[in-house]
Amino acid sequence: MDSDQKFPHLSFTPDSTPTQRGHQHGESYAEAIKELCGIRRELMLAKSPHLGAPLAELAGEQYEITKKIFPAQWSELEAIRESSKTTIEDIVILNNYTDFRDIQLPDEGCTTLGLSKNTATSGQTWDMHSSAKNYVCTMGVEGQWQAFSLVGCLGMMGANSSSLFVGVNNLNTQKAKTGVIWPALIRSLLETSDLTTLRSKLLATPVTSGHNYLISDGTIWENWEIGATFQKLSGEINPNKADTKETQVIYHTNHCLNSEAIKEEVPLALNSTSLNRFELIAEKASQLSSTEDVISVLQNHDSYPKSLCSHFQSNATDPSTTCGGAVFNHRDKEFFLWRCCPKDEQMYISRKLKL
Repeated sequence: MDSDQKFPHLSFTPDSTPTQRGHQHGESYAEAIKELCGIRRELMLAKSPHLGAPLAELAGEQYEITKKIFPAQWSELEAIRESSKTTIEDIVILNNYTDFRDIQLPDEGCTTLGLSKNTATSGQTWDMHSSAKNYVCTMGVEGQWQAFSLVGCLGMMGANSSSLFVGVNNLNTQKAKTGVIWPALIRSLLETSDLTTLRSKLLATPVTSGHNYLISDGTIWENWEIGATFQKLSGEINPNKADTKETQVIYHTNHCLNSEAIKEEVPLALNSTSLNRFELIAEKASQLSSTEDVISVLQNHDSYPKSLCSHFQSNATDPSTTCGGAVFNHRDKEFFLWRCCPKDEQMYISRKLKL
């Protein structure tokens, strides 16, 4: 029976080491982590049964490259694994789930949004298999960084005290190869103090498969479509560039927008909601002018169940639904995070964190 963790918050002390944080995380939620590892392994093998035999080898390769490139984040992950008594392959599947399945994900969701009009706001929904709802959490160090995550994972999106935001959308791309475990990348990006450094680290990191990364400092917003073989800017708000200085909102769902990146994309499945959600947010973009508007649109149910807050359960092996989201105001450094949505009164929980 899946256990509901009630959207917990893991608060780490500023002087704690990565290993100490990992042990705190793993010891606090050991049984839940093992449950979620089992769920994700089962889902992954149902979707990609060909991965069964080489699973340990593939996981080990991703674990080792993460250790080499992001040793601090690897140490935290290793401590989570040790404390929760899970295997390397299970903790890698849990953290690198979408990449591990060779990104054949017809329904995997998420919508990112950046808004400069009258405000400085970034946000994202997080769409996953509905079983993940019970395991959604937040974590962070007060006054340094905060992240949206799942128990057992290092972080899936977040913001920091330098007013930086990092969001992620899955992309269905070809030519996956061994790369870092992407939540380790997210956490490493949250340790940077300016957008230039963040961008450089993002573009220097070898990834396993495709994601769109929304990065912002509250003045500049950039959407980077990145896969194992490409890195393409697909949209930006930048007052310093003549061709984008009038742009006030950018958004992204789960299909490539850059013409070169599209060449590396797996065609969308007929049951994907990505185009539906992109059209819905395009219709509403001009009406957005505040942080509250961004929260409202990301929780919107127009065209339900194929809404921006998605409740569409297709016949796919691994359909996704909106399991939560987060919106960050870069000016007051207030981070609003939630589980599920207000429509789901029994599961909806929200919190505000200050940075």
